[in-house]
Amino acid sequence: MTSDNREDYLISILRLSDGNRNVKTTELATFMGVSPASVTEMTKTLAGEGLVIYERYKGIRLSEEGLVVARQVRKKHHVIENLLVNCLGMDHEEAHSEAHKMEHSISDGTSIRICNMMGNPVDEDCAYCSDPCKRYSQGTANLVQLNKMAKNKEGVISYIKSSDGEVIKRLNSIGFVPGREVKIESILMDGGDRVVKVGDVLVALSYDLASAIYVDTA
Repeated sequence: MTSDNREDYLISILRLSDGNRNVKTTELATFMGVSPASVTEMTKTLAGEGLVIYERYKGIRLSEEGLVVARQVRKKHHVIENLLVNCLGMDHEEAHSEAHKMEHSISDGTSIRICNMMGNPVDEDCAYCSDPCKRYSQGTANLVQLNKMAKNKEGVISYIKSSDGEVIKRLNSIGFVPGREVKIESILMDGGDRVVKVGDVLVALSYDLASAIYVDTA
């Protein structure tokens, strides 16, 4: 098994579990588009390396070491994606696909340099960076889920997080991408749905969809 393949499994477990629950073998297989037998084989490998913990009938979870590796890879993905979209003008779906290929080969040092150059939004994965930037170290970021923001509050999208890849694609397709400015224009009475200004466009979002968007309001 290649290190790329290992990292794909670790980051998939992270995306499904957010690092705080067990993931069923069948759930992971469906998410990654592989066979349950392949998941079982890789689970044994990762468990032997101390990167995951497998409990029969309960599923797989990341070990502390596995969580660090997965978050570092995910941060690299965000950094590369931001570079491709904001410097090269690539559309977000294509950038996501390219970042997936590049996240495994870029070094920590290069990733950090790009992050500092781009002024990447601070997110929860920054806690696992080997050289945290001044903005993170000084605690100047204030991350809030969009569904918890009050009317007229504004900020910059830091990241989108959901175990459902279709949710992320849908939000990306209507303009909700990291680095984009957002503002709550109004909150509807029934269920907390919101009308959000993203860039120069007004978009109505359900409460559940808004919960996947994390905004830096600092």
